[in-house]
Amino acid sequence: MKQKNSQQAKKWFAIGDNDLKYAQTSFEEFGAFYAQICFIAQQAAEKYLKGFLILHKNSFPKIHDLTKLLKLCAEIEKDFLDFADETSYLSQFYLIARYPLTEYPPAGKKEAKKAIDSAEEIIKFIKEVARK
Repeated sequence: MKQKNSQQAKKWFAIGDNDLKYAQTSFEEFGAFYAQICFIAQQAAEKYLKGFLILHKNSFPKIHDLTKLLKLCAEIEKDFLDFADETSYLSQFYLIARYPLTEYPPAGKKEAKKAIDSAEEIIKFIKEVARK
């Protein structure tokens, strides 16, 4: 693995860590802004998925669909597919926190907690496989 890829991936992971910490802290401290917390949790997972792709492929498509990113990661490590439910759940928050869409339900406390938990699971897995 190229050193440059490793350094760049670490930068993506660090930003993902900051996003996750921000979502967690906001959930604990404010008890509001649930749609924004869901969006930030989605962003944390996205940055980790893209960081993993940088680590192994040196690039990623300019998309925000976590399920598509997950499938690209699964080409490298098939166990990524175990997180399809989490990426599907998180992907919706890229839109609903940012645009007034009627086809998605509003994000509340329960959704924010699930979004954080989903991002944490994905990130934990990526940290484990990235060490291999």
